Amino acid sequence: MAAPSGTARFAAGKALAVTAEKDPRRVYPHFEAIAALLASDSKIVRWNAMQILALLAPVDQDQKLDGVLDTCLAFIRGSNLVSAANAIRGAGRIARSRPELLDRIVPAILAVEDATYETPECRKVAIGHALDALRELWPSVRQRPEVAEFIRRQRATTRPAVARRAERMAADLP
Repeated sequence: MAAPSGTARFAAGKALAVTAEKDPRRVYPHFEAIAALLASDSKIVRWNAMQILALLAPVDQDQKLDGVLDTCLAFIRGSNLVSAANAIRGAGRIARSRPELLDRIVPAILAVEDATYETPECRKVAIGHALDALRELWPSVRQRPEVAEFIRRQRATTRPAVARRAERMAADLP
């Protein structure tokens, strides 16, 4: 994955992600090398690194994710929709395995609302990803007032799929 260019690095990222999903303990010893790829010039390499790190959360007994979490979450407020979507999806996975990190993760996910992407429509798509991540964390986040307020605001979005998702979630709020 650290090769300067070529399709081999993308294939390696895919293979590592598949392995991390099936057997994260096999990949965990390489955590630092994968985390270093968050600074890659290649967006695809960064996306793969985010995905793999999130898949390692269930076996993160050394709490290594704590040290790179802010770097991963920063992509949510970045300008690239796909980077934000990968960061949001990964944040949700991490929070499911590491609920003690919810107080760092939830505000970062909610920050999508104020992020600036390539277009305003990209922001709406990213908000849809945020709603999906919150839905996966639902038992842990549904009582949080800031989550409820975020969801209620999204019911008025002009992106129909996101508005419908928010409406369904709002109906399940306390």
